[in-house]
Amino acid sequence: MSLPEQKTQAEAASKYAAIRAEVERERILPWTSAPAFEIGSFLVNPLSLRSMADLTVAGNAFFTGEAPTEGDLVAYIWRHHPEYSPDADPSNLITEIAELETLDQLSLDTVQHLNTAFEESPNHERFGGALKQNSLPAVAPIAAICHEYGAAYGVDPRDVADIDLRVVFQCCRAIRTSQTDVKYLEPEKLRKAKSEFLKAHG
Repeated sequence: MSLPEQKTQAEAASKYAAIRAEVERERILPWTSAPAFEIGSFLVNPLSLRSMADLTVAGNAFFTGEAPTEGDLVAYIWRHHPEYSPDADPSNLITEIAELETLDQLSLDTVQHLNTAFEESPNHERFGGALKQNSLPAVAPIAAICHEYGAAYGVDPRDVADIDLRVVFQCCRAIRTSQTDVKYLEPEKLRKAKSEFLKAHG
């Protein structure tokens, strides 16, 4: 084996190991005593089924698939802000965002905040996505997930909607793996690193 080939293999192996360690750390983060995020300079709470439902009903573009406006960005950050409540005044946050020179990083951080919650959903190919069938599902996905978690842990399904979505998804995976032989794909970024590792090793 040539030196360039050995170098490529070593780089692929190192990258895979680093991404695997990152995924393992990310799985633990929602269980820590401070599982908050930052969107720009704003400390925000994690996505929950409740915040997702609120923003979906409000027509927020991050959940409707349209191009987000500045208003959608402000609403998303405000809904996850520690000071948020339905009757609280978001004017201070609006002022802070209006004073920023650009919203590019804020937008990227918001998309990352949203995507992080869904990286390992318990039914990734279907939950929150379009189903290729004409019949209306018997229950909304939020109801199904809240029921599954609530029934297993003795929690009112309405309370499940306020739990960090990453915790809910991990627990639903644990419920399903303990009851059946269901298998889950590894996170996409880890699968990609593994593919590069295998290609480098022929």
